[in-house]
Amino acid sequence: MAPSPQRTSTSRERGRRRSERSHRAIIAATQELLVERGYREVTIEGIAARAGVGKQTIYRWWPSRAALVLEAYLSGADAVAPPAGGGTTRQEIRALLDWLIAVLAEPTGGHVVAGLVGDLQNDVDLAEGFHRDVVPARREGMVAALERGRERGDIRADAELEIAVDALHGAVFYRLLLSGEPLDADFVESLTRELLSGLAPAPA
Repeated sequence: MAPSPQRTSTSRERGRRRSERSHRAIIAATQELLVERGYREVTIEGIAARAGVGKQTIYRWWPSRAALVLEAYLSGADAVAPPAGGGTTRQEIRALLDWLIAVLAEPTGGHVVAGLVGDLQNDVDLAEGFHRDVVPARREGMVAALERGRERGDIRADAELEIAVDALHGAVFYRLLLSGEPLDADFVESLTRELLSGLAPAPA
């Protein structure tokens, strides 16, 4: 005898709830292990054991360890609300830099990005996801703030705003990945000042 539509619908709903619980458990386990052990020491086996699922469940949703770590990183980054905007051009740029650095300071932030960047060269799917889900979110708000600054007359009309954003992010990630110098308030203030000085219109 064929199952009734009501029974089939109920079974499907239970399966969906189990899948959602498993998904949340896997992301939470990944974040916990990233904090406890660091990017290099996190394994699919460890995540599966912590989440109480089989490895096959993880591989059903994520093609690689790096892809799972990327989603866990993005989930953690979402916990830091971006600035609301408003204020002067200098205030907007400072607020966006403060937000970026706050995201990187999260327990699943900077060191995870450092690990992921190292894997981008060898993982095409990871690189595609990183460039799709991470890079635009970091750039769009900054470009928009600089465009508003140009409308206010704080930035010259011929300024290359995309290059300016590259310079801002380059300075932050140079300190994060290479020099180890602090990403502190003095750095944010100096970076904002020097960038806007270079973009300012020539004196009349």
